[in-house]
Amino acid sequence: MKVKTSIKLMRQDFEGYRSFLIDIQENATLLDILVKIKEEMDQSLSFRSMCRAGVCGTCAIKVNGKAVLACSTKVSIFGEELVFEPIDKFVVIKDLVVDHDPIYFKLKLRRVWFDPRKENIKLTEWELKKTERSHECILCGVCDSVCPVLEVAQSFAGPLSLTRYQKLVFDKRNANLEQKTYGLKDMNPQLCTHCMNCSYACPKKLMPEAIIKEEESLLVEKGMLIKDTGGFDFLGI
Repeated sequence: MKVKTSIKLMRQDFEGYRSFLIDIQENATLLDILVKIKEEMDQSLSFRSMCRAGVCGTCAIKVNGKAVLACSTKVSIFGEELVFEPIDKFVVIKDLVVDHDPIYFKLKLRRVWFDPRKENIKLTEWELKKTERSHECILCGVCDSVCPVLEVAQSFAGPLSLTRYQKLVFDKRNANLEQKTYGLKDMNPQLCTHCMNCSYACPKKLMPEAIIKEEESLLVEKGMLIKDTGGFDFLGI
């Protein structure tokens, strides 16, 4: 069954929002709406999409104030009035397209990649489970877009980088566990306020806040961090 849906899209060319009224199937995704508008109503609309399967992370947008993946989010959860905007904290290139270069810059800066040992190391099921969330991060940027600490503390690496980094300090197949642990200290996971925004927003349900908490605990255990249990003065608020 088709439903009539009111759409408002943030458009740079129009210096604000442009409105559309379209008929869409009840089980349609947000990406279906964007494709329909671009193909039938406004070919100048810009957005990103590649896999259509919630894997590549390129279609991250904000709808009715909520950061989501357009390809894997149903229209039905929002109702009949939708406001499409680019995700926060990223430079907008055009319309719903944001610049993802800062994501890759941070990963390169922190050398967030795996250095496998030469020998074959078997892991238990529990050990594999420990780091699977870190391996499954799709770099969509949704978690960083909702993180309040990134607005006030530039030394905080952010939930995306810290999620990707977790496997480097907990997966014993990594050849540089000790070196990466010192690298983790420089990413300042203790600046996280544990507001849970990132965990609520993560489209893959990876629970970045819980990962950051594990990383903090590791640094405390190794005597590399004394956790501040006071207020938020360290953020400079």
